[in-house]
Amino acid sequence: MTCLNPISAMPTVLFVSSTASVGQSACQHLAAKGYDVVAAASATEALRSLHTLTVDAIVFDTLVPDMSAQDFCRWLHRDPQRQDVPTLFLVPPALRWLPDSVPLRIGRDDLLSKPFACSEVDEALKRLLGATMPSGPKTLVVAGLSLDRGLFALSAEAGTATLTPTEFRLLEYLMERPGMVVTAEELLEKVWGFYPRTGSGDIVRSHMRNLRAKIRKVSPGRDIIRTLPRRGYRLTL
Repeated sequence: MTCLNPISAMPTVLFVSSTASVGQSACQHLAAKGYDVVAAASATEALRSLHTLTVDAIVFDTLVPDMSAQDFCRWLHRDPQRQDVPTLFLVPPALRWLPDSVPLRIGRDDLLSKPFACSEVDEALKRLLGATMPSGPKTLVVAGLSLDRGLFALSAEAGTATLTPTEFRLLEYLMERPGMVVTAEELLEKVWGFYPRTGSGDIVRSHMRNLRAKIRKVSPGRDIIRTLPRRGYRLTL
């Protein structure tokens, strides 16, 4: 475990990567920006260091060989004192567009695809460390659906359903635009982060099926999200 810039008043960042070419330059860049950077060469070493270290954010390279991102976060979130620490996941390009490839918590975590510029890590950490809950009411209520932005849960007259991060972002986007027609291309760009005209509509259709199933579970017999052929989707009031 290596500590850079130990007397900094800036946030402490735990940088987890087993690849020297990935971590060394990024850690040096962050230290030059004033961060207190602690480097760990494995997920196991990172978790061990957290027994005695208090950090403000974690950068986690998903290619560390000893533990998956899901398992790392499972261990991390068991600790009440560290379960809210924001995490920036470094992922291979193929995983950047794979829905739910890492355990992102909406409004708390983020991901960055490799290769990346060191300045991108700095910018992403600034966003995470300055992140707040989404603007507007904590609970969004539209068409009899209640979307809890704190618990990321969907409720209606028949109960509650837990949404995946992607399902949450998708439904939130539609609920913020009730009655409006939203194209698949717009959803790919705004919900998934694809560049314009680069995503596949199959991704939207697949998630829309799953989301509709959960809506039917909490609000049986209602067709709340309508598909308009060759136009897009609309949340009905």
